[in-house]
Amino acid sequence: MKPERESLAALSAVIDHDIAALRRLAAELGSLAAALEVPGCGFRELAAAGYLLHNLYNALENSFEQISRTFENHVVDRGRWHRELLDKMFLTIPDVRPAVMPETTRAMLHDLRGFRHLFRHGYSFELDRDRVHALASRWLKEQDVILAALGHFRDYLLSGQ
Repeated sequence: MKPERESLAALSAVIDHDIAALRRLAAELGSLAAALEVPGCGFRELAAAGYLLHNLYNALENSFEQISRTFENHVVDRGRWHRELLDKMFLTIPDVRPAVMPETTRAMLHDLRGFRHLFRHGYSFELDRDRVHALASRWLKEQDVILAALGHFRDYLLSGQ
């Protein structure tokens, strides 16, 4: 069964809100990019970049969760739901919805999800400047594809399918 027009409009508004948040967070991350290139960059720069990467994935996952709730409304393995949720975003579900994200973004989004998990749950680790810099650089290079994909999905919702 297809979602009601009102549900699709509400989902579209959530995606719009998350896209705006993603753009703000990415702009802040971009302003830190030069500092992250310096081998001796400080804790504050690394912590700020980690926070921004963490929140970028949170905003994406919020949209993904709302999409899943609107269309599929279930996650089978609660222990691995973050991974399962992300994997579902690459699937075209015939007669239900198109894929949300292009396959070309899978590796980067899985790495961003993994980083978010480490950042959220690791209390006694030091951020590795090279890894944070590499992930931030990947986001900055691939963000246009990801944001465009979310925008296209939002447009699909509003098109009446």
